[in-house]
Amino acid sequence: MGKAFVILACACAVAYAQFGNSGFQSSPFAQSSGTFGRGQTTFQQTSRPGQYQQSSFGSQNQYQQNPPQRNQYQQTQYQQNLNQRNPYQQNQYQQNQYQQPSAPKQSFGSCKDKERSPVSGSCDRYNECVNGAFEEKLCPDGLRFNPSVRDDVYPCQYPSEVPCLERSSLQPAQPTADCPHQFGLFKLGDARNCSGFRNCVNGVGFDFTCPEGLAFSSETYRCEWPDEVADCDAEAFLGFRCPEVPVSRELGPPVGYRYYRSDANCQKYFICIENRPRALSCGGDSAFDELTSTCVSADEVSSCPPELRASAARSREEEKQRLAKEVSFNAKPLQQKRRY
Repeated sequence: MGKAFVILACACAVAYAQFGNSGFQSSPFAQSSGTFGRGQTTFQQTSRPGQYQQSSFGSQNQYQQNPPQRNQYQQTQYQQNLNQRNPYQQNQYQQNQYQQPSAPKQSFGSCKDKERSPVSGSCDRYNECVNGAFEEKLCPDGLRFNPSVRDDVYPCQYPSEVPCLERSSLQPAQPTADCPHQFGLFKLGDARNCSGFRNCVNGVGFDFTCPEGLAFSSETYRCEWPDEVADCDAEAFLGFRCPEVPVSRELGPPVGYRYYRSDANCQKYFICIENRPRALSCGGDSAFDELTSTCVSADEVSSCPPELRASAARSREEEKQRLAKEVSFNAKPLQQKRRY
């Protein structure tokens, strides 16, 4: 019986050894996250949920790889389902997120917004595109439609800036007590008084005068030399007639301009071009010298009044002193200049 007991004990030992080495290690409770027992295999959790790494020595436990394989498959499958389930919604979302809607166009229908064109035969009517359709518009009385301006510029301008040519038709005038038209520049006076003009705005007139010696031109809407204004008598307006110059048989007619000092004012003079006068003036304390045909200090012209000659003399003396100081300052060494 003792012999049988020994045989039974040996069989139990062999069975225990086989079960302890394989069955226990295969148990799902043998290893887990963290440390199982003392000196056993240790697992650390990585950044991905359910993913584990072996940080000590290797193991053949089948549960070591199951969590990452299962989670990775589920995540991949979820992404595929997400992409395949709503491809239209995903594309629509990307377009809404990254593509800004284009600005509304200003072109509707058959024409571009604010596009303009003249009305045939009319100088103050025009067509303008509004919301895709042309509308006929009329410039204010006295103004003309200019088809050459940009879309952002008001198209109705003064007649001097708009050559109507074949577009000669105009709306009836709307005169007021001050103005023949609601808008425009209009000459005042007659051929002997050519410098005045009136600016009419909404039928209200504002009077102006050209600079001395110039006449207003109704054609150019500007102040011009009187000999270039058709309805201005330059000699009567300026009060000067160019003297007749005898023609030499040997030299022919005189060449160039001729200058004459005014009898009424030593600072004024006239220049004759093709025997028609233009008035000019010397400024400040200067006067016109017929010998040199230039403007010089008035104290050098005997025909000037005493007051003007005295003022010119003082101005010349002050200018001499100023120049002397400037020369003296420039002649000083650099160290002395720094004191100033």
